[in-house]
Amino acid sequence: MRNRLRFGKLLAATLLLGSVVAIALSLSWALNTGAAAPVASSSLTCTVKDSACVGDEVEVFRMSSTANAHAGTPTGSSDTYRVCCDGVDGLATDCSGTYDTVLALSGADNAHAATTAGGDYTTEVCLSVSSGTADCTSDPACAEGYACVATASGDTNAHVADCDGSDDYTTKVCCQVEGGADCSPGVDTDSDGFNNDIECYLPTDPADNCPDVVGSDDAWPLDVNMTKDISVTGDVFAYVGRIGAKSGPSVYCPGPLSGNWWQRLDLNMSCDISVTGDVFKYVGKLGLKCT
Repeated sequence: MRNRLRFGKLLAATLLLGSVVAIALSLSWALNTGAAAPVASSSLTCTVKDSACVGDEVEVFRMSSTANAHAGTPTGSSDTYRVCCDGVDGLATDCSGTYDTVLALSGADNAHAATTAGGDYTTEVCLSVSSGTADCTSDPACAEGYACVATASGDTNAHVADCDGSDDYTTKVCCQVEGGADCSPGVDTDSDGFNNDIECYLPTDPADNCPDVVGSDDAWPLDVNMTKDISVTGDVFAYVGRIGAKSGPSVYCPGPLSGNWWQRLDLNMSCDISVTGDVFKYVGKLGLKCT
């Protein structure tokens, strides 16, 4: 009887997913699932928020806007937008010890910026790590192993913007800070069913299997909306309108953008979003919760 009940639940979940897939394939629109996921490598992730950084995130610097912005230090600026980074044990913003300079600013508030490639500004914003390595650079694209922290209009006397793919500048400020969980294939540090290399690709936290803060800590690959539970409306519906999308502007997937691409949904790290490779990973998982 127990086996029959288990089979019945699996069949029901499969049929439900089939209905969702049919909707996804037939609709040309997509649900709004928020800003594009940042490119992340090793376990470092950085995003721009219009509110305070949360959980283990560190505030690197502030922006007056997400595009064409002036910059400031966390303690010297009253700007609303914050560059928040996370994902590495022992991550901090000290300009001492094992660190590298992310940007140099002309002052603590309402400042122009210089990348690590140029300029002579003396107000630094930094990323440091208690053990491991830290390296920041500026390039047209972030190399494998580096996360995009911000974009800049040039190497000096520059304005800054975020890395979300809309109104970005062509100079990318890229950092690699390692000291926590690595991105090794075949290793599942947090035992959530997804190996570290896939979590670094998405990116989710390879060292954590459940959001510490609902809505802002991306830790469990199946939990797209970061609510600590798996549901059709909250997670599977994120695939509506995205089935068949391929590749994206990423160091992992250098091919041309195709369709409504969102790397966060590519659970099998194949550079395309599919029913069999991605959506079917939810079969038997609907209703699960993490703590």
